[in-house]
Amino acid sequence: MLDKLATLLPPGAREALRGLALRRPARQVEAGPTILPGLDTKPAAMAPLHPPGATNDNPLRAIQEAVERDLRASGHLR
Repeated sequence: MLDKLATLLPPGAREALRGLALRRPARQVEAGPTILPGLDTKPAAMAPLHPPGATNDNPLRAIQEAVERDLRASGHLR
C-alpha cells in the first residue's frame, strides 16, 4: 500500500519516506514497567467498606433528645 502511495509523491519525498522506514524498527518490543524496575504496578487490595455504625450519628441531636426527655419527665416541658 505504501508503494502505491509513494508513486504519487515527488522523488524527494519518496526518498525521505524510505529513509524513515529504514530507521524505524518494524516491531516495538514491549517493555516492562518504566516507573521502577522492582515496583509492582498492580493496585493494592482495598479495605472492605462497612456501613456506618448508626444512621443517627449526630451527638448534638442525642443530647437535645436527652435534655428534652429529662425536662418532660420533671414536668417543666409538656
